[in-house]
Amino acid sequence: MARFLLTSDYSSIIQTVDLNQITENVVQNLYDSEAKAISRMRTKLVQRYMVDIELGSMIPYSAATHYRTKERTLEAGNVIYSVKKFNRYVNTTAYEAADIVTDDDGYVYFSIADSTDKALTNTTYWTPLVNVDNTDTDYWEQLDNRYPLFVEIAMDLTLYNLYARINPRNIPDLRKERNREALDQLDAWASGTDTAEVMEINTAEQTGFSIRYGSSIAKQDNFF
Repeated sequence: MARFLLTSDYSSIIQTVDLNQITENVVQNLYDSEAKAISRMRTKLVQRYMVDIELGSMIPYSAATHYRTKERTLEAGNVIYSVKKFNRYVNTTAYEAADIVTDDDGYVYFSIADSTDKALTNTTYWTPLVNVDNTDTDYWEQLDNRYPLFVEIAMDLTLYNLYARINPRNIPDLRKERNREALDQLDAWASGTDTAEVMEINTAEQTGFSIRYGSSIAKQDNFF
């Protein structure tokens, strides 16, 4: 199943035996709770951030896919490859062959001829990042580029969902507190009080996507 999270991520905040207990050893229970968590995050952040990329699911590489900057693929052994971060196309820039840019939605193109003010859809000058293997280090890197706080919040929301599924009246205090903190942080990002260190929509500088820096949730001992 395509997911933003890996099951191995949970080892940082919950012991495997406890995770198995609250999922009742049914992996679909985990997947369903994750899907709700990611949906909650997307709903809160979609107006500010490029959630399709930043919270995107990881699936194996496909030669037919037109990839976007920072998109990830998941290969055997949970090895993650990510597209490198490239600058946004600017129509006043003089580009040379082999230059690499993205469109406003993050899709990657590389130049095949010198040009200025030539649309990325003009195949005389540009070609999309399609059928470029993820071992090609000009475009890809073996890197888990997921935003750590997004990973942490997604897990906190998921664990709360799992406990609520079993008995909403008997959720551990730690899970209640972590869920509340996660929702507060999402609200702070959504409102602009804080800024996540990820790509924002419609705020790209002329030289690339704007990456701003905000506060983070203080780490706690989350083990049961």
